Amino acid sequence: MIELPEAIVIGRQMDAALKGKRIVAGDRGNAPHKFAFSSGTSEEYAAIFAGQTVGGTTAHGMSILTEIGADHTLVLGCGGERILFHSDESTLPKKHQLFLHFEDGTYLTVAISGWGNTLLLPRAEAGQHMHVQQSRITPLDDAFTWDYFQSLFAPLTPESKASLKYFLISDPGLWGLGNGCLQDILFHARLHPRRRAVETSEAERRALYDSVRTTLRHIVEQGGRHDEVDLYGQAGGYRRILYSKTVGEPCPNCGAPIEKAAYLGGSIYFCPECQVNAV
Repeated sequence: MIELPEAIVIGRQMDAALKGKRIVAGDRGNAPHKFAFSSGTSEEYAAIFAGQTVGGTTAHGMSILTEIGADHTLVLGCGGERILFHSDESTLPKKHQLFLHFEDGTYLTVAISGWGNTLLLPRAEAGQHMHVQQSRITPLDDAFTWDYFQSLFAPLTPESKASLKYFLISDPGLWGLGNGCLQDILFHARLHPRRRAVETSEAERRALYDSVRTTLRHIVEQGGRHDEVDLYGQAGGYRRILYSKTVGEPCPNCGAPIEKAAYLGGSIYFCPECQVNAV
């Protein structure tokens, strides 16, 4: 699933590879399904894409925004999209949910596993879409300061039961952060995903803030996580510490076996010795 680091990596690649290209043809792909969210019919997409020139591409949160002509923005991301650039038709996937053919003979395809976005929106509306929300601060923005992060804890009451997992990715949530990147962030901060956010000390919150910034920056620098691919189908260089395939393996810090638990509709991974769920 695309999260903030992959959105940044792929967005930068798309900006470099696609800007200035003229679209010969484009549509919603050859295999639309109900969880490939679009904003119009394939015929409407084709009419908008035809003859347009691709502008710049940026990333915000888990979304990737590409300018199409003067009036529209293509919004990808927030789900299980595989966004690929093709130098010719020989590598085109059999099934895709978005297809762009450029005048120079290259292509862009988006294949969605699970759910994801292929939204083609009026430029003025794109930034306000629920999956974009450009007004929200992301963890790698300059505005994501220590003071700002501290302020997110202010609404918590002593009775709040919100765990760190819930606090960081649900409410209030760090825009662009998902369950995939969350695991290593909490590991480096030595905090348990079930730990109540309200009971963390200032020192623990500082460690968490530093881990959020450092871990996400490192993932971006490495080209994304190792189980995600970039615009050219290359796996990222950041090898996750905590995920399904490291369960039972020794913690790199203390040697205790990594554990997995079902929690809040998904899975959490943690070291039972380094990340204790207690004050």
